[in-house]
Amino acid sequence: MYIKYSLGFLIGSLIQAGIVMFAEKTGISHLEANLTFVQLLLHILAGQIAGYLLLLIIRKVRAVQHWGTFIIGVFWGVAVWVIVIPLNAAQGKVKLPWDAGMGTVISSILAFAIFGIIAAFTIKHFGYKKLQSGI
Repeated sequence: MYIKYSLGFLIGSLIQAGIVMFAEKTGISHLEANLTFVQLLLHILAGQIAGYLLLLIIRKVRAVQHWGTFIIGVFWGVAVWVIVIPLNAAQGKVKLPWDAGMGTVISSILAFAIFGIIAAFTIKHFGYKKLQSGI
């Protein structure tokens, strides 16, 4: 079962990276994000961590289990954006979106929200209950 979650989180991470890089290449965004092979691997790892954290939250918080996939995904994507972007900016990997312009803010939030929606869909689709051994 966990391979299905990981695959969904991987797809979300790759789509998110694609949106960010598209926005950078077209001049919509000025995040100054560069995607080397190592950075892509770290991005994928961060996506796995974020996805499994969301799975844990959905499993443990009953109120969240009743929310729609879109709502969970957007909230989660924005929450991850609020945490990850400043951390990356502090390390000099990207510019802060609010310092780089509205196009950067909108495109980066959109990318993170789409990751969140894909992660939430993956979790809701494949189930969020703990698997019983022997089943």
